[in-house]
Amino acid sequence: MTEQIEEYDFVVIGGGSAGYAGAAAAISEGLTVAVVEGGEEVGGLCILHGCMPSKTLLESAKRFRGIARAREFGLRADDVAVVGAEIIERKERLIGEFAEYRREQLEDGRFPFIRGHATFVDAHTIEIDLREGGARRVRGRTFLIATGSQLDFIDLPGLRDIDLLDSNRALDSPDIPESIVILGGGAIALEFATYYGDLGAKVTVIQRSAQLLSDMDEDVAQAAQAALAERGVIFHLGTSLTRAEQDDDRKRIHFTRGDEECVAE
Repeated sequence: MTEQIEEYDFVVIGGGSAGYAGAAAAISEGLTVAVVEGGEEVGGLCILHGCMPSKTLLESAKRFRGIARAREFGLRADDVAVVGAEIIERKERLIGEFAEYRREQLEDGRFPFIRGHATFVDAHTIEIDLREGGARRVRGRTFLIATGSQLDFIDLPGLRDIDLLDSNRALDSPDIPESIVILGGGAIALEFATYYGDLGAKVTVIQRSAQLLSDMDEDVAQAAQAALAERGVIFHLGTSLTRAEQDDDRKRIHFTRGDEECVAE
């Protein structure tokens, strides 16, 4: 049975970085606050599946790249190897610590932290299906919807038929492939290009627009492209994707660039 409606000045849906920041700011202004989190894990997109885990992987790749250049500095570092499982283990440990700290902040008693999936009943009322069973109704004068994002796939023939890595899988994968094709040239794509490239993979980036980082200034994009090209990353810009295919262990992306038909694998 649904409980009696609870009333708050400010209700946050989503207990990630944005949701917590909003709740903390509202509390500091003297508002009554409740935070609702519907995910299985507490921490939010940034901590669990975004910028924090990606930076831990990039740090491992940066260290490896530096060691690989030891001879330039009169140093010897023989028998250097990439142990993907240990990179992921370190990532999981650090992310676990961040997530636990966020959980402690959300559960420190300044506001109710309600675990469940929220659905709007009307403009100022949500019903929460609680994770432990049952339901609660909450009214708020103002809502902050901070539910993060979810993966989406472009409509490319054959893409769903190949064994691909999305960003979540890549963050958890201990395997460093011999070669990898990255579709897109945004910030996340370039993070993975840096990570895999610095650990020895052949990296090809295919971007539909005429520049990388299409929502940034051209000079920024050119600097990023030049830095990655020096590391061996291959770029195809101004393209149109046509199809994806897999033959045994080889995956291929077919695309056009102007009048030229191209393939990357």
